[in-house]
Amino acid sequence: MGIFDFRDPSKRKKQSTPISVECTATEIFLNNTSISFPTNYTVLKNILGEASRIEPIKNTNNKVYLWDDFGIYCSTANPDKMLMLLLVEDNRYGLGHQPLKNFEGNVSIDGKPMAENIQNVDIDRPYMIRSIIKEQKQVAIAIGWNPGV
Repeated sequence: MGIFDFRDPSKRKKQSTPISVECTATEIFLNNTSISFPTNYTVLKNILGEASRIEPIKNTNNKVYLWDDFGIYCSTANPDKMLMLLLVEDNRYGLGHQPLKNFEGNVSIDGKPMAENIQNVDIDRPYMIRSIIKEQKQVAIAIGWNPGV
């Protein structure tokens, strides 16, 4: 990086904006863009950008798509059928492949913070949302396809 590279927009460090996840009774909005599950890599790439890494999972046909700057990953055998996103809030816990950074975005349910409203998510929503708890601490949030609907 040269001393005057700041003048060239393509050489500037990109600021990663926090990710917002808004769950309503009928939809999920990822950075104000409606998504539904199963989703696909093209939809996620249009919202989050290219995955930082795509890694194979040993002894399976699955690959893990990691967005390191956002603390998000998804594993799937088929990039056209992604069933779930994992928002990793604490990557010190063994949750499989780890994004390099933690998820620092906002997740709200029906306009309220997730912690205040997760109990109101019933089985009739077109998606599921779950806290992943380790040592009595929420370390990740899983959002994805609800097979019961």
